Amino acid sequence: MPVILPESSVLELGCGGGRLLLPVLRGRMAGRLVGVDIARTSLVQLAKDAPGILVQADAAFLPFLDGAFDIVLCRHVLGHLLEDGRRAAAKEVLRTLRKGGRLLFEGFSTEDFRFGKGTRIEEATFLRGDGIIHHYFVEEEVSGLFGGASSVSVERRQWNEKAGAARMKREAILADVMS
Repeated sequence: MPVILPESSVLELGCGGGRLLLPVLRGRMAGRLVGVDIARTSLVQLAKDAPGILVQADAAFLPFLDGAFDIVLCRHVLGHLLEDGRRAAAKEVLRTLRKGGRLLFEGFSTEDFRFGKGTRIEEATFLRGDGIIHHYFVEEEVSGLFGGASSVSVERRQWNEKAGAARMKREAILADVMS
């Protein structure tokens, strides 16, 4: 979790069940905290613990003013979009960040053990049996998505995840972006 000043306005894009949003809310780490998700069912469930801060919206069409947020958290969201959607969402995130604001991005990399599973529908993008799109990133792509920012720092994070007796290699691309 990044350091968040109490007066910060924070947007969590793709808040789902509140995995990031709820710790920020409970710790009263932000002055204004907004969670966005396209899935109404996730928002309805989350509203029981986080009333009044949730918005149903598409990441490619955010209903916020330019420069509305100090920090945007975007963890494993853009990987569920096709290329045009990823580009539109990245543009929207940068638009909603105030000048000097910060975006924290995370998405699975092409080195993750799940890369290639499902039906290929675009470069490094697969549709699985559950109907969910899974795109896998490389560093250059993430840098390019947020190329309009004042600075983009990209790195890889690796870990092993245990699945029964097996250990699976996981890898994500992280970006710290300043608008």
